[in-house]
Amino acid sequence: MKTSELQGIKQRYNIVGNCEALNHVLDVALQVAPTDLSVLIAGESGVGKEIVPRVIHDNSPRRREKYFAINCGSIPEGTIDSELFGHVKGSFTGAINDSPGYFGVANKGTLFLDEVGELPLATQAKLLRVLQSGEYIRVGSSRGDKTDVRLIAATNVDLLTAVANGKFREDLYYRLNSVQISVPPLRERKEDIYLLFRKFTSDFS
Repeated sequence: MKTSELQGIKQRYNIVGNCEALNHVLDVALQVAPTDLSVLIAGESGVGKEIVPRVIHDNSPRRREKYFAINCGSIPEGTIDSELFGHVKGSFTGAINDSPGYFGVANKGTLFLDEVGELPLATQAKLLRVLQSGEYIRVGSSRGDKTDVRLIAATNVDLLTAVANGKFREDLYYRLNSVQISVPPLRERKEDIYLLFRKFTSDFS
C-alpha cells in the first residue's frame, strides 16, 4: 500500500502511529476489505480493535449498507439469541412484536461482534449455522430465515485456550478465523509514543 493511501486512512479514522506493526494491521485490513472472508481481530483491551472492522466495512463493496457493532459481553445470556437472531411475537414475556434481530436488519451489510469469546455455547452453535449456510431461526419460530452478512469478530482472550477448555467451539473458531489481524499494544509500539505525546499536548494546549 502506498504511503499516501496509508496516511489518508489514518487521518480519516484519527489513527496516530507509524510503526511497522500498526501499518501492517491497516494494510491487511484494506487487502481483505474487498472480499467476504470472516475476520478475527485479536488484541488486548484498549488497543483500538474496534477501528479495524470500520476500516474493512468502509472499504468493502458493502460500504453503502448497514454496519452494526455489538458487544457480546454486555448482553445478558438470556437475551443474546433474541438480540442477534430476532424473535417472533409472543415467544417470551415482553415479545410484543416480531423482531428481525441484528442478522436480519444487517442483511447485505456488516456485523462486528466484539468480545465474541463471551458468547454462550448454544449461541455459538447458531452463529456457526449462519456462517455455514446464511440461515438462522428467530426465537420462537420454526421457520428459517436467510441473511447475507459479512461477519467480523474480535476477542481479547486466547480463543484456542478457550477451545481447549471447552468454552468455545473449535469449528466456530476456524470459521471466524479465515483471516486474523492482531492489533499490537502500545508497549510494542514505542516509536509511536512521541507521536501520541505531540497529539495530546496539541489537543489539550
